[in-house]
Amino acid sequence: MNKICGLLSVLMFGFSMSVAFAQQPPPGPAPGAGGHPPPPRDCSKAPDAEKKARCEARQKAMEKCKDLAPEAHHKCMMDAMPKPPEK
Repeated sequence: MNKICGLLSVLMFGFSMSVAFAQQPPPGPAPGAGGHPPPPRDCSKAPDAEKKARCEARQKAMEKCKDLAPEAHHKCMMDAMPKPPEK
């Protein structure tokens, strides 16, 4: 009788855990991935002039390309951003 009660309690626990995990809501979109654009950064906190210039260029590009569809937005951002410096 104890074996049957133990087996039954293990099965009930396993079933309840599978239902508990099945009821979790899906995670929301990652920040900046398809949802709202990330907030603008403070370019004045950049460590050097080169990074500050790139930050400002990125802010201008984001403002210019903000209302486009995903594929067009990506192309617009790639065209608007300055090329990285050669080392």
